[in-house]
Amino acid sequence: RTLGPIAPGPVWRWHRGSVDVEISGGGLASVGDAAALAGENAFAVRGPDGRWEILCAAQAELIGPRTYRLSRLLRGLGGSEAEAARSVPAGALAVRLDPALVPLTDAVADLGVPWLYRVAPTERDHADPSAVAFTATAGADALRPLAPVHVRARREPGGIRIRWIRRTRRDGDAWEPAEVPLGESLEAYALDVLQGATTLRSFVVGVPECLYPAADELADFGAPQADLAVRVAQTNAFGRGFETTVTVPVA
Repeated sequence: RTLGPIAPGPVWRWHRGSVDVEISGGGLASVGDAAALAGENAFAVRGPDGRWEILCAAQAELIGPRTYRLSRLLRGLGGSEAEAARSVPAGALAVRLDPALVPLTDAVADLGVPWLYRVAPTERDHADPSAVAFTATAGADALRPLAPVHVRARREPGGIRIRWIRRTRRDGDAWEPAEVPLGESLEAYALDVLQGATTLRSFVVGVPECLYPAADELADFGAPQADLAVRVAQTNAFGRGFETTVTVPVA
């Protein structure tokens, strides 16, 4: 459990804050920066909304009995950027993500279906009194495309050209390729043009760019816009992936 609040933190770079945790057993140790970047010392922290932020901690300092200070953090991993932007009060459940964890299922047909599980120590039968029974439903978050980044907009004769850079869930760490692998069965994106909380217009495209026609802009706003609020997500067989919502200047 966390012993203090976790403030919102930056993503895609080191967070210099820290969080104190009390563990139920075992021990923690610091790892090098390269190991943390590769996913070692990973934790899932559950907020009051039930959503989990994935973070890695390069530094783990023992500060008391079963109590560690985690620092030099990498926040918002695994598509949990939105969860890194929230505040989490003390007492939050933190789960270490290590080889002891196994997926609830490896079958797509099991997603969204509640299953009854019984978990027991490895040397005991599942009918043993020490076994714990619970119901859980596996979701599709791990299969959703990551949110696009670097959204930009430029006006051209036909309207506003909106472009972005996609990310990948698989094999995206190598520096050598000019483009990261698609990692999906097809390439598709959903783009919404926003005004506050209202969606004015939606587009579905097969490349990481979209033309917002000038006629649509005039119909939606009544005049050319200097800034544009948009929401963009890559899609796959499971629907929309994680979304990026941003207001960008129209160059």
